Amino acid sequence: MKKHFMIISILIFAHALLAFEPSALNLRVPSHLERNSSIFGVQHRAYGVLTEDPLDNFFGLDLGANVNMGIRYAVLPRLELNASYTRFEKEYRIGASYAHHFPQMYLKGQLDVQYFDFELSGERNSNFYYGLALQSFPLGGIFISTANVAYDGFNEKFGLGFGADLGFDWYFGPIEHISLIGEYYPILQSEEPITGAENYFAAGLRLDTYGHHFMFQISNGSEISTRRLMLGTPTNDLYLGFNIHRILRI
Repeated sequence: MKKHFMIISILIFAHALLAFEPSALNLRVPSHLERNSSIFGVQHRAYGVLTEDPLDNFFGLDLGANVNMGIRYAVLPRLELNASYTRFEKEYRIGASYAHHFPQMYLKGQLDVQYFDFELSGERNSNFYYGLALQSFPLGGIFISTANVAYDGFNEKFGLGFGADLGFDWYFGPIEHISLIGEYYPILQSEEPITGAENYFAAGLRLDTYGHHFMFQISNGSEISTRRLMLGTPTNDLYLGFNIHRILRI
């Protein structure tokens, strides 16, 4: 047992040498940030369908996009404050999160609370979002699984999201790690769909450098954030998107 624990500790330490935690395409993941560190992120989701006149519309990017800008700041190790703005329905979010690691269980966890305010039919609406993020330590050094369980106070609805990350180290140029990522959000039973009747899915690629994560994805929706995606999407048309995360240290 001690031998196994030592091996896991070595893997954790080696993984912590990366600039920050292995980001997901959309899911929340437990924090790795040190005190007084912060991450600035941009998420971009094209409104144009990827397969409709891809050359004329530049793969859907010429038809506008939903964009999110956000920042996370670590007050203490793994205790964070965060704020963001999303273009769709002019949504503002502020919140706090706390992460804890359980090496004996090969698991990391994080609790999130966010206050959100958005515009719907010309009126501002607000409520709270509560989330639990779970993520495994790298299994075999290459595979990471992630799960989110959340409650949307405005829609009074629970939701789920699952993700898988298959990655390997890269030793050429500025790129340190490359990962293939997949995510899936099943709609939980309800009388009628809130956003759409289709389950949301996404697949993409993450490139890690010392201070950046660059992510590219194809999905069946242009919404942003776990709260939105767990409510479903109207169609199974494909859309292009990307994320950029930059770590800042004081």
